[in-house]
Amino acid sequence: MALPSIALAHATSKADSGALSAADLAYALDVLEVPFIAGGFRSPAFQMPQPAELMVSLAASEEARIRLALIPLLLCHPEFSHYVASTVRRMPPTVQTGFKCYYTAAMLLQQKHWKRLAALFGSVNPLPDLFSSELLVHSWSDPDGGLALLAERQTMLTGRAINWLGTYEHGAERLLRTLERRTEWPA
Repeated sequence: MALPSIALAHATSKADSGALSAADLAYALDVLEVPFIAGGFRSPAFQMPQPAELMVSLAASEEARIRLALIPLLLCHPEFSHYVASTVRRMPPTVQTGFKCYYTAAMLLQQKHWKRLAALFGSVNPLPDLFSSELLVHSWSDPDGGLALLAERQTMLTGRAINWLGTYEHGAERLLRTLERRTEWPA
């Protein structure tokens, strides 16, 4: 999916904190045609963030639903993988861990749902494997096995006993169902 013809300029919507608000993040995702978070609106000071800034802001959000939006963003825009190195350098270590796990989940979910994504987008650029060795989840035989290993590892790394596997799957399924429904709507 090509990026909309919007000038991607470095900007923030909260002048004093430098952080993008949840509403601005939802709006940015909407502009990028990533239908995952409702409620985005364009604030008067909003300017579309660069891909690295968008991913940093999503990963650093206090809201779980905003952080989870990284997976749909990467599934819709695998070309954002080119910005991952600069993105990770801008994050504190605690945020890096979550980002690396969600990126790896997106890579595995892309493999799992390759046919569905190809039906929606035509050609799909594969997300490169950037973090599975670092996260110690490199020994998997299929995407489902990799996702299960990743979920266990994220629990260990974060100390949070959350259903990470269900979280990853929810992010992908919600996105895919929404996009598939849109293809069925009359033009």
